[in-house]
Amino acid sequence: MVSERRDSPKKNDDTDSAGGAFGILDRIFSVFLSGGDPEREKRRQLKLIGKQLSKERLKFYKPKTQEVQPALARFFFDVYRTVGPANNLLQNAAKSETLRQVVIEARMSEQQRALKEQFTEESIRSRAGEVDMQTVAAEIKDSMVRFFGGFDHTTVNEVNRTYNTVLMFVNLAVFDFYFLLKKFDSAIQENNFVYKPKFEAINGEYVSDDLKDFLELILPLERDLNWDAAFDTLSEFRGVEIVDRSAWKRVLSVIENVRRSEVLSLMIRHIDGKPAWTSQARVPSERIVEGYLNKLKTTTEATIQKLVIERKNRKIEQLSTVIFGTTVVTRTKYYTEKANLMFSKKMIAGFLHTDAINYMKAFLLDYYKKDFRELIRDLLLVRGTWSENITSQRLSDAFHAVLEISNEVVEFDDSLAEEGELGIKLKKAVGRVVERDPSTVRVLRDTLDAVNGKAAKMITECASQLIEIGRHLKDLITDYERPKHELILNWKELEAASDRNLKERMVEVYKKTYYFVQLMQVYAKRMKK
Repeated sequence: MVSERRDSPKKNDDTDSAGGAFGILDRIFSVFLSGGDPEREKRRQLKLIGKQLSKERLKFYKPKTQEVQPALARFFFDVYRTVGPANNLLQNAAKSETLRQVVIEARMSEQQRALKEQFTEESIRSRAGEVDMQTVAAEIKDSMVRFFGGFDHTTVNEVNRTYNTVLMFVNLAVFDFYFLLKKFDSAIQENNFVYKPKFEAINGEYVSDDLKDFLELILPLERDLNWDAAFDTLSEFRGVEIVDRSAWKRVLSVIENVRRSEVLSLMIRHIDGKPAWTSQARVPSERIVEGYLNKLKTTTEATIQKLVIERKNRKIEQLSTVIFGTTVVTRTKYYTEKANLMFSKKMIAGFLHTDAINYMKAFLLDYYKKDFRELIRDLLLVRGTWSENITSQRLSDAFHAVLEISNEVVEFDDSLAEEGELGIKLKKAVGRVVERDPSTVRVLRDTLDAVNGKAAKMITECASQLIEIGRHLKDLITDYERPKHELILNWKELEAASDRNLKERMVEVYKKTYYFVQLMQVYAKRMKK
């Protein structure tokens, strides 16, 4: 290993303490001596750099021949033996989300760790099995506020400092020492840290770029950084001790000595013939806490939303099974999800209420025009003797309103056929869309808005009128069971006219109405969002 220098190298009288920058008097004299010739001044500066390198105690470079010496290779090999074993373990570590998580979680309090457990999908699902989703969402929001509050300014700064220190070591560990060392000894083997190398002097041009890359990495390295915290993090990240910490301290001391001497910068200037060249330190300045918290918040909210959707879908399936006897219901022909493929190619949402319209069309055609009509219109309204006309009129109005909607939904669906009124409009609008020209999309979007608006209006109106019908049916069932009837006075005659038990028919239709309204309300809530 290159020995540590106990004192700073003597500086050339023509240079300042920065090593490589010229003294004030020398710069003044150079203006007159060079006669305004830039090349002459450049050669003079390079000569001074060469003199300084010749006096340098670290014999890394021979200015007269511009050869890099074996001593430099030995320095690199000593660093390689210390950090090289971590190379394979830390490939792509700088991009690892897990590494960021390890750094952050190491600074969490016990309370924060307990709160974080509440944000897992398993925990949220478990809680959702005990209370409604609205309560779950409120509890999670409260826990998240307390969790976020644990990351005060001091904690955030400590996390970021630790992570950036980790990145400094990672960058050094993944530096291609093997590629560099092979230029000095072609027989050297990668990851053979007990090898006895036989380094030779080589032309400085072969390693100039390598020196620049290496210098960028070592400029920010300082002994007073919290290396133990960084190595604890990496050990947790990979499950093994990444580096011999005592060896690292020795190497870091040597690196710091080399850096302060500026010998590498002087070498690069002399090799490249650029006396004014300066290196830029590659200093990591990542801020990882905000991104971590935002991702945690987004993931947790997505989990809650996922469970909400799952519950709604289960409810839809249950209601569909109760109403239709199956979850597979297909009645619409043109206002369908399949038709949306045409719009998705144009990056447009398309038809928004396909499921609701499909269920509504099926309900109105399969049940309403038969079972509901026979019970409500043909029996209760036509044959019933009502105590008050206003009550029967309200039921009649609601019944005929839904009957009209049943006709409208069929016409609406048919109008979207290729040769239908709306179908032709949409086809023309789609044909006018030009890729990457937003103005051409407006007509298509406006047409779809009108189509979806009509669908939403039918869904809302149908549900509203069915609620009115359901309320009247409930009152009629109650009236039927009373000893003294108040709404319909001739229940016995109606019972005789019915082909089966009248109460059972009313209860059956009421339940169908109730469940279908619930189904429509699921979609109505989605439309409001």
